[in-house]
Amino acid sequence: MFCLYFCLANSDKGVNSLDISEHLVAIAIWLPVIAALLCYWGRSYKARNVIVFLTGIVLAVVSVELFIVGPFDYQPTGIFGIPWNEIITAADFGLMALILYIGFKYRNSLIMVLTLIQVVLLVYFDFVMGGGHAEISPNFVIDNLAIIMSLIINIVGSLICIYGVRYIAEHEEHHPVPKSRQPRFMFWLVIFLAAMNGLVFSNNLYWLYFFWEVTTLCSFQLISHDLTEIAIKNACRALWMNMVGGVAFAAAIVYLCTAVSGDALSIRYLLQTASNSGVTSALLFSVALLVFAGFTKSAQLPFQSWLLGAMVAPTPVSALLHSSTMVKAGVYLVVRMAPIYQGTYLSDLIAVAGAFTFLATSVLACTQSNAKRVLAYSTIANLGLIIACAGINTPMAISAAMALMIFHAVSKGLLFLCTGTIELNIGSRDIEDMEGLIDRMPVTTKIVAIGVVSMFLPPFGMLIGKWASLEAAVNLPLVALMFVMASAVTALFWIKWLGRLLEGRPGVTKPPAEYLAPHYIISLGGLALGAVVLGIFAVPIMNHVVAPAVQASYQITGLITSGGSIIGQSAFKTIGSFTAWPIFAVLLAILVIYRLIPKPDQSSVRRVYMCGVNTGEFESSEYFTTGDTATELCLSNYYFTAINEDKFSTVINIAAIVVILILLGVTVL
Repeated sequence: MFCLYFCLANSDKGVNSLDISEHLVAIAIWLPVIAALLCYWGRSYKARNVIVFLTGIVLAVVSVELFIVGPFDYQPTGIFGIPWNEIITAADFGLMALILYIGFKYRNSLIMVLTLIQVVLLVYFDFVMGGGHAEISPNFVIDNLAIIMSLIINIVGSLICIYGVRYIAEHEEHHPVPKSRQPRFMFWLVIFLAAMNGLVFSNNLYWLYFFWEVTTLCSFQLISHDLTEIAIKNACRALWMNMVGGVAFAAAIVYLCTAVSGDALSIRYLLQTASNSGVTSALLFSVALLVFAGFTKSAQLPFQSWLLGAMVAPTPVSALLHSSTMVKAGVYLVVRMAPIYQGTYLSDLIAVAGAFTFLATSVLACTQSNAKRVLAYSTIANLGLIIACAGINTPMAISAAMALMIFHAVSKGLLFLCTGTIELNIGSRDIEDMEGLIDRMPVTTKIVAIGVVSMFLPPFGMLIGKWASLEAAVNLPLVALMFVMASAVTALFWIKWLGRLLEGRPGVTKPPAEYLAPHYIISLGGLALGAVVLGIFAVPIMNHVVAPAVQASYQITGLITSGGSIIGQSAFKTIGSFTAWPIFAVLLAILVIYRLIPKPDQSSVRRVYMCGVNTGEFESSEYFTTGDTATELCLSNYYFTAINEDKFSTVINIAAIVVILILLGVTVL
């Protein structure tokens, strides 16, 4: 594996002349590709185990090493003498051909039409304008934001892939197939990491577009994995909705090179142009198209249905899409472009659109009893919050957005993996079926509890990120109001779920010890530990990881003072005055004291009073109601059934479409 990598990485120069930082970038992109191919060709479960474990360890180390090395530029020259621009061009058309084949195979006219539109745009760009041959230097810029994204992709994503090796084997035991599809599943799961690394490292928009569409193809292949009618239907929906964004992305590239400059494919050039010469209408419209593409990828209203439909896929797919890959690519692009549209009406509309998604989907999450749909709506809501922060577009708001991207990835990945583990054991993902799960799956339930509380309670990082976002929104009353309302609703659906997990029933005997496979222990334990550690060090992360990334981004647009501090730095000092570790210490002390308190013996335990005359048996969960009728104790959450999901979704989708049309319209006017 590594021999092949070095052959590819050093095709144009000797090993000794290649800087270590350039090696790291090449490993981050090429290693998952090679590992994915080995997973596909190797039919052995044990071999896939070794490949994925080793790949995950190397990618995690590489991302940490990139963080230590710090920002740098990288200009790869080609492979075997062939310029990379020509390789990317050929790969683009090959990718479009494959997607077009999928459209024909499943007779989906939307996929075919959207693909053909992109092909026409690419032909015009590559062969009429000659844009595909434009030399952009550098093609890769590994700055602070890219490094943060690399840590998310390679650590959280690797843990999910490790989990996926075992999960998909058990999944096929529950859903037998004539021929195992595990090698194919792991191929697409692992190669997703390569596409995401290439995406966040790219300074060349043409290259970024290629990796962008690779993630679209990966999501289709993973969502359709089971090949059921519902899986294929939802995979096709995900494909065409993301292809809408792909069309906008391709159109933005063509328009940038036509109306702005041939150098406009460089993100760095665009940022410098906005800083030095101001934002022209042509540049702003192109950026609006890129933001629209980000909306589709991150499942913002009215494109949320593709991500909800993706819940039919095996759980590792849901975890990867929601935490470290697909949807994070969308918010990454919106945040990346934020310095360009700062101070424009476009920025304000992005804030409103994101806040509206945050509020509306948080309300819809309260109507769901399916745990994966709750998590899906929660993801869309939090992505809306991140995009709203990008729209508020102050250094404080962008800091909140970046922090939320970090904390959300860990907590949401953890919750999805826990839900998958629960579903394998109880055969259901319905929250109501998880009643008293603390008695049946105590280890998993405690890990779920960590994930849930890390999403909305102090002193975990998500709350600090939301605090920062609310402080940043004070000058936009409508956005601030939606933030407050959505945050309150968020607490409601998390508490409902947590309550069902932790409540006990009378007469439950102690079950046998819960068994978790090593893959699950590593993944769940690693993410749970990550959520706690990130909570303890949330403030240092804000001040020493996030703040430098914001400073680097906004220095280009002239928002940094001569002293090198962020305008509005007082907000960081406020956050910095809050220390999280004493609260964690108190929580730990409470848990230790609880364990030390002697537990009552069975003779001193009193029966649960159930608002009526209990039946005679101690272990019974029945009680007598009026008319001496024995009634089973029934505890249930309230799911706001008065809010019809379909009708409510129609209304908010129409509102979202109006906002997006205005968003694109103001850039033209």
